[in-house]
Amino acid sequence: MTSGPAGDSAASAPATMEAVAQAAKVSRATVSRVLSGSTNVSAAVRRSVLDAVDRLGYVPNVMAQSLASRSSDMLGLLLRDPRVPAYALLHSVIQREVSRSRLHMISAVPDTEEGETHERAALDRLIGLRVAGLIISTGLLSSELIAPLTSRLPVVVVGRPEQHPDIYSISYDEEDNARLMASAVANYGHRRVAVLSPIWGTETIRARLCIDLLRARGVEVVELTANLFNTPDEHCETVIAMARRGEITAAMFPSDHRLIRFLTEAKRAGLRVPEDLSVTGWDGGYDDDGLLGLTTVRIPIEAAAGRAATRRRSGLVCASPFCGGGVGGWWNSRRPCSTRGMSTARR
Repeated sequence: MTSGPAGDSAASAPATMEAVAQAAKVSRATVSRVLSGSTNVSAAVRRSVLDAVDRLGYVPNVMAQSLASRSSDMLGLLLRDPRVPAYALLHSVIQREVSRSRLHMISAVPDTEEGETHERAALDRLIGLRVAGLIISTGLLSSELIAPLTSRLPVVVVGRPEQHPDIYSISYDEEDNARLMASAVANYGHRRVAVLSPIWGTETIRARLCIDLLRARGVEVVELTANLFNTPDEHCETVIAMARRGEITAAMFPSDHRLIRFLTEAKRAGLRVPEDLSVTGWDGGYDDDGLLGLTTVRIPIEAAAGRAATRRRSGLVCASPFCGGGVGGWWNSRRPCSTRGMSTARR
């Protein structure tokens, strides 16, 4: 067996810190100081090292640096389904705030078709990378699983109510938002309403709150139990059939993602919204300036993300305890999906 020219293997091998130091005519320690952002290096030396890095295509081994220094400026974000605009916007804002703090972030997205097992595996991967802190934005991992992590590294849970005393939590005020939703629907005369209610997660909390508030107002509620994972079109046919039979005048969905899927199916079936059926969503993560015309509660995603990415003096991402409360949203009602006769009202 023969091998190619010696130059081929050398060209394919990744550049080392020693090679950078030799090219820049400095010590390996100097290269390390430049790459770590130390100010104890002259501008000329810094420029020489960075030129050598670019020339050789050197990529620092972040994991090795963290292990050597027993510290890291790398943060982990566990995110649920970035296809959903609310999660995508949350991700974008957190990334921006983390970058402003001169930190770095690694994101892990579990398989959206699976459950808690995949989320736990993604969480384990982030911890295995020795991140300096964790931001968790998913509704499936239990408080009992998350709480023990807080003794090892800073953890922030974003986007769900959290009552565990050891967990920093930044949530949306789902109770107040549900009150906005239920009051608006009841006040405009709806007395037979279908509510999509997933079996687990934040969407479940939203649905249950709306159901209880509507029933307290004397509204007849048809609860449609739904799966949490990857089923945005679940019960679309059921809602359309109920509307055609005159059994309901409104349908409430616990996310805009599910609402938009329903609108697609309703249009295909020839059901007019809101003439034949009024519908509502939740989240308001679409930056559409009214073009989609969604009736929804706009949750303050940017405010929650900004709090989650607050940098403390230690250089780690953390937040002030926010257990037992949340950031309130506002009602955003626009045609063609508005509840019948409803005008735009923002709180």
